Amino acid sequence: MTKFISAKEFRRNFPSVVDDLNSGDEIVVLKHSKPLFKIIPFKEERSDLLDRAARIPDSSQPDLEEISQIVHKIRQTK
Repeated sequence: MTKFISAKEFRRNFPSVVDDLNSGDEIVVLKHSKPLFKIIPFKEERSDLLDRAARIPDSSQPDLEEISQIVHKIRQTK
C-alpha cells in the first residue's frame, strides 16, 4: 500500500515511518502537494538460478585439493 505524507510530517514522525516500511508500505513524501521522493522497503531478492547452482557442490567434479593431489602424483611419475 502506498501512503502519502508531507515532508514536515515525515521529519516529525520518522520512527513511525520506519514502522510503516517494516509492514511493507511504500511512502511518498510530498512538498507543496508535489511528490518529492518515494521510500520503499528493502527486499532482499533471491539469487538467480545460476548463482544458486554455483553454490551447490558437484560431487562429480574434483575440488581444488583433489586437483592439487592429482597434479603432484603426475609430476612424481615423470
